[in-house]
Amino acid sequence: MADDLKRHVMKVFEDATKDCVDREVKELFGMIRDYDSLNHNAIIMFDSMANHGMVTEARELFKPVTEPATLPVVAVFTFVILVYAHAGKTKAALKVYHHMFGSGVTPTAYTYTVLITAFGRDSSGFNFVGYAKKFFLEMLDKRMKPLSETYMIVLDLVAYREPVDKAKEFLEQIEAKGWLSPGSNAYQFKEGHLTDAMQVIKMYADLVNNIADEDVQTFFRKSRTCPGGVNKRSRKMQKALKEDGNADESIEIFGTILQTGMEPMVLLHTSVVEAYLKFGKTKGALEAYWGMLAAGVAPNSYTYTVLIKGLTSDPNFFGHAKKCLLEMMDKGKRPNAATYTAAIEGFAKQGSKAAEEEGKEFVAVMRDKGFVPNAKAMRDVLKGRPTPVIRRVMSIVLSTLKQ
Repeated sequence: MADDLKRHVMKVFEDATKDCVDREVKELFGMIRDYDSLNHNAIIMFDSMANHGMVTEARELFKPVTEPATLPVVAVFTFVILVYAHAGKTKAALKVYHHMFGSGVTPTAYTYTVLITAFGRDSSGFNFVGYAKKFFLEMLDKRMKPLSETYMIVLDLVAYREPVDKAKEFLEQIEAKGWLSPGSNAYQFKEGHLTDAMQVIKMYADLVNNIADEDVQTFFRKSRTCPGGVNKRSRKMQKALKEDGNADESIEIFGTILQTGMEPMVLLHTSVVEAYLKFGKTKGALEAYWGMLAAGVAPNSYTYTVLIKGLTSDPNFFGHAKKCLLEMMDKGKRPNAATYTAAIEGFAKQGSKAAEEEGKEFVAVMRDKGFVPNAKAMRDVLKGRPTPVIRRVMSIVLSTLKQ
């Protein structure tokens, strides 16, 4: 009996993957040759769900439906959908869903979540908004509780692809199904705010779609659609601002989120800059910063910190790093020790007397702007650096401060 059930599960997996045409995905599926290897991969999926706070969804997906217990067929289909989704093969993932549905298998909340997330990450240009709305409404009809991130993905797609009246119609539909009560304080439901909210979301989508680098765009789409992604970035920025004594800017970020329920544009643009730097694309990070300014979004202290430290790591952009540091101070923002040390270290790393003198002139300009580097804090930042570099950095600063 158990062996028959396992053979059936493997037959389901083989049928769901037999039409795979992507070489890398096909190789991955090909590594699953028997029930034990399929079960092993399913366990990895379960653990990942649990680690991301989706314990209830994991239990629902893996709820035993046979005796003796084997992998539920819905878990097998969802695993295949997940593999395609992670590989960016959204149409293939949707095709597997249709196969599953045609086989009489009912999707779980996680199946829908994976598909809607894939729609949000897709960069093929295909319009998946109809499917996203349909699946979200189906979740509500089945008394499922979508994640707030899933809701925002659908709203992003609607705002970018459809006019405001369609967005309003969708919001009324989900409200009627109990997603939000009529008395909800959600920003998007308040009279007079819907158009503004849709415009802001469209600005988000435009920014992401205009990211030229494929690696950066893929990474950023995933980071924006992963559970808790926006909250993690927000907390990271707020914490850094507080630690650097910029509580007012931290409160501003928190206030915007609290009032609108949406990601502040300064956080979004700064995250794009960080994404470029993560991949070592310094030029892209600088151009993303220029795009931020062109869009009328004012950088905060954290934006400058991230950008300046990234620019100083590439000698070809050291001139821009100096300019940004002075610009930061001109706007009344005080760089932290790590930021101004990185800039001054850029002079020291050049190893020439001329660069050292230029560094002294730069520190003098900083001083004239009312900013005095903290030598002790700089020594803490420089711990572990080569001794000659430390000596040159401290020489540049101390000789200037003594004048």
